[in-house]
Amino acid sequence: MDKKKVIQYLLIANLAVILIMLIGKFEVVLSFIDVIFSIVVVPIIFGVFLFYILKPLNTLFRKKKMKKGKAAMLTMVIFFFIMTGVVKYFGDYFIQQFIILKDLFLRIAKERGIVEQINKMFNSDFNNVDYYGRFVGHLEKYIGLIIVSGRQIFNKGMQMFSDILLVILILFYLLKDGDKVEDIILKYTPNKYKNTMDKTLGQSNNVLSSYILGQATVAVSLAIMVYIGYRVIGMTSPIFLASITFILAFIPFIGFLISMIIPFALAISMGMPMVIKLSVLFLVAQTLKGRLVVPLIMGRAMKIHPITDIFLVVGAATLIGPIGAFVVVPIYALIKVFYRNFKPYISKSIPKKTS
Repeated sequence: MDKKKVIQYLLIANLAVILIMLIGKFEVVLSFIDVIFSIVVVPIIFGVFLFYILKPLNTLFRKKKMKKGKAAMLTMVIFFFIMTGVVKYFGDYFIQQFIILKDLFLRIAKERGIVEQINKMFNSDFNNVDYYGRFVGHLEKYIGLIIVSGRQIFNKGMQMFSDILLVILILFYLLKDGDKVEDIILKYTPNKYKNTMDKTLGQSNNVLSSYILGQATVAVSLAIMVYIGYRVIGMTSPIFLASITFILAFIPFIGFLISMIIPFALAISMGMPMVIKLSVLFLVAQTLKGRLVVPLIMGRAMKIHPITDIFLVVGAATLIGPIGAFVVVPIYALIKVFYRNFKPYISKSIPKKTS
């Protein structure tokens, strides 16, 4: 490569880094980016996610010669009807189970004298009564904030309403006119790249569809496995704990590990036999997930090495949070698709060194 080109690319990279650092110094800019992310980006992410979840049902209605608008509306009505039933049936149950788990944990900790055992193990000089009192006080305080945080709910009520409304609108128009998105992009693509862009968009659609539907199927399978396991070993609140696994299983690799924190904390308070049984359940579920469920359902659709997945998820979770961990793998896969298809054009734009 020409030395001038190398210097030019390095200069552009340095200027970009300096620009990012300068932007980070302005609180107003960071606040604006945070608002844009929460109000625009997050609803788009959830809208696209729900679109690919509901796309098979919408496609089925279209095959029945139903108009696009009616098919999209019927799909959304069925989805919201199911979600309303789930929330109505399980909402109170989940709150009750959360309170029961909190009371059970505190009662078992008090009966077994876990605080006293820990102090004896480490030869601590803490005052057991004061330490336990502070522990219970802080725990009840934080749990109370989680369960009944009326002021925060009221303050963020309008934002939640606008986000939900935006997700619904995005979902409806994607179900109704999602096939036009590709045409709109191709319309503004130069003729030189239209064929490549058409191929890339098709592959990108397949990648997103395979990932989201596959990850949803993996999450359901994993939740069913751990629910059966919880019932077998006698763990309390199996539906509640399995639901946590289902939600967090959408985060690749580390989601299942995170979902086991609460069960292990509860098992520790119940005694070593429950810890051993839960550890066996975790190993069996993780083995079945890695050896059977993920290869069978996901196949090689993403074509990403597991180590790369782990680094991506951990890095995104650290920098952005749960949303970053959720979207980083499909975004990386899309970048790979674009790079692979446009690589010939990139290579042509880089002048070769002449002898």
